[in-house]
Amino acid sequence: MASRHAQSQLAQLWQLPLLVAALGLFGYAAYRFIDPKPAITNAQRLESAQSYLKKGQFDQAIAQANKLLNLDKLKPEQEGALHLLLAQTLEAAQKQRHLRNRANYQSIIDQTRLALADGVKPDADIYRRVAESDEGLGKLSEALEAYRQSLAADPDRPLALQRKIIEMQLAQNESPSAEKSIEQYLTDKRLGAVDRAWAMLEQAQAMAQRGQYTDAQALLEKALALDLSPVSQGQGHYWLGYCLQKLGKRDEAERVLRVARDQLRNGHPLDPEAAYLIGKIRQEENDPRQAISFFETILVNYPQSRPVPLARLGRALCRIALGQDDAALSDIHDLVLELTGKKNRDALKPEAISGLKRASAALAANDNLKAALEVMADEQSLDADPPPDFFGRLGSILQRRAVQVQASVALAGGAAEKNKRHRQAMKLEAEAGDSYMALANGLTLVDDHGQAEAILKAVDLFDGAGASQQAISALELYASQRPDDGQTPDAILRLGRLFQSTGRFDRAIAAFQKIQFRYPQSFAASRSGVPLAECLIAKGPAFDAKAERVLRGMLEDNPILTPEAEEFRLALIELAQLYYRTGRYEDAIVRLEETTQRYPQDPRTPDLLFLMADSYRKSAALLLAGQNAAVTQATDAAVLTAAAKAEAITARNDRLQKARDLFARVIEAMHDRPPTGELGRLYQKLSFFYRADCAYDLHDYEEALHLYDAATLRYPDDPCSVAAYVQIINAYLALGRPNDARTANERAKWLLRRMTPQAFDEAKSLMSKENWDQWLRETDDSGMYAKK
Repeated sequence: MASRHAQSQLAQLWQLPLLVAALGLFGYAAYRFIDPKPAITNAQRLESAQSYLKKGQFDQAIAQANKLLNLDKLKPEQEGALHLLLAQTLEAAQKQRHLRNRANYQSIIDQTRLALADGVKPDADIYRRVAESDEGLGKLSEALEAYRQSLAADPDRPLALQRKIIEMQLAQNESPSAEKSIEQYLTDKRLGAVDRAWAMLEQAQAMAQRGQYTDAQALLEKALALDLSPVSQGQGHYWLGYCLQKLGKRDEAERVLRVARDQLRNGHPLDPEAAYLIGKIRQEENDPRQAISFFETILVNYPQSRPVPLARLGRALCRIALGQDDAALSDIHDLVLELTGKKNRDALKPEAISGLKRASAALAANDNLKAALEVMADEQSLDADPPPDFFGRLGSILQRRAVQVQASVALAGGAAEKNKRHRQAMKLEAEAGDSYMALANGLTLVDDHGQAEAILKAVDLFDGAGASQQAISALELYASQRPDDGQTPDAILRLGRLFQSTGRFDRAIAAFQKIQFRYPQSFAASRSGVPLAECLIAKGPAFDAKAERVLRGMLEDNPILTPEAEEFRLALIELAQLYYRTGRYEDAIVRLEETTQRYPQDPRTPDLLFLMADSYRKSAALLLAGQNAAVTQATDAAVLTAAAKAEAITARNDRLQKARDLFARVIEAMHDRPPTGELGRLYQKLSFFYRADCAYDLHDYEEALHLYDAATLRYPDDPCSVAAYVQIINAYLALGRPNDARTANERAKWLLRRMTPQAFDEAKSLMSKENWDQWLRETDDSGMYAKK
């Protein structure tokens, strides 16, 4: 115990000098701390961060830069330098470590933007760095623009950068811009033979793709003499062979293309292209076996290359030539699956469709009609809206196939099999009729004779197949052989309607008139009136008077038709629309009022109300025009008295008021039951604007302002709203409120800026966007908004 106490006292004594030493060291440290040496400046810290970058110490450079950016007292140019330093460091680190990090690319762009915002002057290196980052992010358009800026900022215009821009333009399919860049590139005196050959090859390729094969050939021969490297020679020989093949020099083209393949070797993107062209030449030379060997080289060795679908098609055509129809069909089905499953294959569809057309023709020529129909189905799957000739070819093959199947009926064993084959033949014949009707529809506007021939062909086929269209020939036969039958008027009516539906209006008119003259007391005669009038109207304005007489005959002194009859209602509506279309607004109003009063529940009532409102509006304008004409033509001023003027104005205002109220009814009705058709939506829109126009023409400017506001709010992107703002401006001026007019003018400008020029084209506006913009600016500058 005593020993432990002594040790404790010794330990305490030993700690005293240690305490003294510690205090001394603390004092020395305090002295060093307050030693008045100059503080490190921000500029020095910036230099320190930059030195880290120069030494390749990227993490330290980034850490130092971020630390400095957190300081409060940095000058803008210092902040800009730090942001630029971060962009430079990220780029250097990525390249050294072989990284392609999207986040780093975006940070480089962001830091560069911040640096430029802080006043850093952009130079070629800055634009290049941004361009490479945009390219790394897949923003090729932005990258291309940044590369252009880098090139513009560099007086030395580096060749490598010029070539980079050209390559990106080509990749972006900016062919005109790329060709201009190539032309400028070729003027650079620093170009060596290799670079010049590359540019000439690209230029020749563009010429070849435009069809300038002879010019391209001459340029390619010059390029081949400049760069003797195997790859360059291979590319040049490929395009030379391409041009020769297009020029019809197949032997020479094949020789050059074989040289190209030897030089390009396996793996080059142009090797499968060259193999395809050689295969195509062998195919054209009627050497299907050799052609197949080249097509299969592509399919086996380059399954992801561009010409794979075309190689498959070429092999299919060659297999048909060799009688290997089943294998050919397999190729064609695979081809269609590939083209319909990949959007980037759309460019190959025209050539594929052309090949399928040849395949179906070849199979049909060999009487393999079933296979030919399969190919045509594949062809239509590539083109859902094929040209008319497709249906003509399809109809011919279906008809031949129907005959083929019908001929096999006698060979069938058993009644059930015979009936099955007979029904199949009938179905094929009906489908052939459908195809010829489709051909007729396609020829409606381009070949009237072909259309009539196709319809008659379809009639014959439907008649043989027992299809519904057989009614055409059956009805004609019926009408001619049973003139006194009670069903004949209805049969002729059906025949007339069928002619009308196919656009053969003269024959339809003849059929309808035959009913009316030969069977005037029949119900069919009453029902034929409206379609007869429709056919007359379709023939043009010269037949409007005849159409009117037909419709009025249905409505006036007709003992058979009553207002309750559907035909009476249809005739009334058709007559009202005829009057409106021909500008007879007074007559149109009478018929439209009668229609809407008799048939308020008709689903077309909102449309009819619009026509009535517009008839009132237009008749008011005609009334004012007539009054002005009377004033102009009067030889004696007393002829047109003040009372007559007042009466005309009162009548005009009454019509405008009625029009405004009717437009309001249209808006209300279409609000409750929104229109589904395009015409109904047009009437709805016009009702908003015409209602406001009526108020304006009535000099009710306050009300007009309110209504124009409602219209423009509902249709802010429609050119009609710009015209409405013009009226708003005029209304404010008429009210003596120029400041409000000026404000409306500014709102019109703002509204106009939001619209695209295409909106004015689509709306068939009388003025373009540029004209409206000029008008608004000129009225603003004219001083018309100044207080008087």
